[in-house]
Amino acid sequence: MRVRLFYKIFALALFSVVVSISVMLLTVGYFGYFNFQDYLVKSKIHELSWLTDKLGEYYKENGSFEAIRLSAEERMPFSEPLGMKPFGKGDGGNRRPDMFPGGVADGRIRPLKEKDYEPFGRLKEDMLTADGKLNVMAFVHFRHFIMLQDADKKIVIGVGNVNEFHFISIISDGATVGYLGIRKPPKMTQPMAAEFVREQVEITLVSAVIIIAITGLLTWFFTKRLLAPVPPLIIATRKLASRDFSVEIRDMSNDELGDLAANFRKMAYDLSMYEQKQNRWISDISHELRTPLSVLLGNIEAMQDGVRNINSDSLNILHVEVSRLIKLVNELHEMTMVDSDNMRFSFGSVQICRIAEDAVELYRSRAEEFGFQIRTMIHNGETKVRGDVYRLRQVFINLIENALRHSKSPGVIFISCSEQNGSVLVTVEDTGPGVPEKSLGMLFDRLYRADISRSRETGGSGLGLAICKYIVEKHNGTIRAVCGSMGGLRIEIELPAEGENE
Repeated sequence: MRVRLFYKIFALALFSVVVSISVMLLTVGYFGYFNFQDYLVKSKIHELSWLTDKLGEYYKENGSFEAIRLSAEERMPFSEPLGMKPFGKGDGGNRRPDMFPGGVADGRIRPLKEKDYEPFGRLKEDMLTADGKLNVMAFVHFRHFIMLQDADKKIVIGVGNVNEFHFISIISDGATVGYLGIRKPPKMTQPMAAEFVREQVEITLVSAVIIIAITGLLTWFFTKRLLAPVPPLIIATRKLASRDFSVEIRDMSNDELGDLAANFRKMAYDLSMYEQKQNRWISDISHELRTPLSVLLGNIEAMQDGVRNINSDSLNILHVEVSRLIKLVNELHEMTMVDSDNMRFSFGSVQICRIAEDAVELYRSRAEEFGFQIRTMIHNGETKVRGDVYRLRQVFINLIENALRHSKSPGVIFISCSEQNGSVLVTVEDTGPGVPEKSLGMLFDRLYRADISRSRETGGSGLGLAICKYIVEKHNGTIRAVCGSMGGLRIEIELPAEGENE
């Protein structure tokens, strides 16, 4: 089943909110419960600050808590030794009737009732005598709720495990003389406390429902706005797949989706330009192939009909046209290697200026035949570059042929090679007519021709300079076209010297 991206993002955002709120609820419930228990203990500790003060005064007057311990041993049931948990129901038979005074001050005796286990309900009333003194005998009555330890943490009075009590220090004259233990509430059994926690959970639940509802609406709204650029991109992609490059996508956001839309527009434009170049290239290649083939066919038919004699002149014409076809096919083959980045190189230490000089000598006689003079200013030093001799010679031959092909005769072709600032600069310049300045940046694009008709007449395929650029860049160099000082075009190649290239 196909699920739209909108619903996926919306569900993910909403799920994250629900999980977060659920974790918050569990955290609030859990820590709220225990924090409230701690709050009850701390509140009782605060309430019993008077008792620690009274115990400190008692210790100062008597020097110990021994009297309290002896009183406890005398009055506590035999079944409840110090530090042990009390018996449950059925232990009343072991109790003496004077063990549980309900109101020690008035001397009346009554058994403990359930309400007396409500911690500290009658503590201050029973612990203090009428004149505000500490009534040590009352400790027996509250032995389940408070525990008294001496300075060595030995139990003076109290029933239960020490881990069930929270202890606070008893101070006398700046020294700790004992510890007063207050029993921790085992569970939240008090109706008021339980009601408090229940109300807090209900409030949190209602708040969570409201938050989820508001978050859902906001998530829906912002998700739709976030994904607003996506539908136009889908439509544009379908048009692009059908080779319709006239797609238009307006800027809808200033984020990654906006960048995606901008890059998509650029891709559509580049594909459109590429298709135009490809169509022009097919037209140019068709023309380049048609011209020599037509010449070959015409001459061969003329020889077959006896109109033209088979001699050296007619064979030379056929040879020129075949050579032109071979050159074009070779350039097409090299262009495919450039596209696939599979052109082979054999790098070594080479003298770049000597390679340029060899290429000049190869074309000097041919240039003179067409009315051109080749002038050179080649550095005679031993400057070397890391390069492929065959490929560098191919670059210089292409540039010299390009200058001969596109310059008016008579003319001059000037070639220089010199070292400067750790690199080698090679230039090839002609006397014109040159190239319009607006076309200089596109000369190295494959299939580009500044003057289409003249290029066809002179046999250019529009691939030579693109191949030259690829070879130079593989040598970590740069190649550029500028307007020359002699009125024509100057091609500049800069390659790093061998020491710099390493």
